[in-house]
Amino acid sequence: MKRYLNCYDTHSCVRCFSCMTNCSVENRVRLQRDQHIPSEQTANHPMHHLNYLMPRLKEFGVFPKARQIIEFHHCMHCENHPCLDICPAFAIVKRPSGAVVILEERCVGCRSCIDACPYDVPVYNPETNKTYKCILCFDRIENGLVPACVEACPTGAMFSGPEDEVLKEANERASFYTERYGEPYVVYGAQRLNGYVGRTGWLTIVPEADLEAYGLPQDPVKSAAIMRGPLKVGGAGLAGLTALACTGHFLYWLYNRKLEVARDQEGRNVLEQGAEAGEGTDQGTTSGQAKEENRQEETDGD
Repeated sequence: MKRYLNCYDTHSCVRCFSCMTNCSVENRVRLQRDQHIPSEQTANHPMHHLNYLMPRLKEFGVFPKARQIIEFHHCMHCENHPCLDICPAFAIVKRPSGAVVILEERCVGCRSCIDACPYDVPVYNPETNKTYKCILCFDRIENGLVPACVEACPTGAMFSGPEDEVLKEANERASFYTERYGEPYVVYGAQRLNGYVGRTGWLTIVPEADLEAYGLPQDPVKSAAIMRGPLKVGGAGLAGLTALACTGHFLYWLYNRKLEVARDQEGRNVLEQGAEAGEGTDQGTTSGQAKEENRQEETDGD
């Protein structure tokens, strides 16, 4: 299967939030389909962790030049997927389409993926002790459907498809906007951003000057997660050195203990030999006295 991409066109978005609504509905339908949870229960209980597409309203500037933008906070489905690499439970997998997916049944709630994500996307739910994020509707894509958010968008601000088709459309739109409005537009994620995330599976057409405003850093990285790998290797090395040192100390103690036992045994042997020699002297003296007494008795008898 070819790599599949999603794209969000910030210029065409009318902020109707149909994408967010349909995403939430789709995830509740999945609960009914996969976990047999009644639709009445999913509809009447808030499940914020299943809102994979979260809009954030931001305001910039001052009147009369103030303006509002909507930043859509969602998983970027990174090519190099640092969340997958750091997961200790192997609960995150990469689908053939490129979607990076958390497997709920494997998740142990350690939240390492949160520490690794440079976009701060994964959401932890303390009720289930699981972490959640966008799955790029891989189940729909692999069955010939488009993602729920794309299906609901009335303006075409969200579109998806095979990599070559989406890149072609996104670049054409960015070029048109650049020429039409006199400011450079870029397709964020189409090119390799850095070695930490690589390219992204979710593209964004955005004015270059507004990248940071839309929560799209040009060098997305989590320093703590980068350090964790070398620290793990270093920790393993230190653990090995510690075990080696303990083994050496034990062998040194054992050697000294053997010498100490040997010295004690030698001392005891000397004492025993001295005692035996003393006993032999006493016996000889006693025997001599007995002979002398016998001779005296014989003399007295004569």
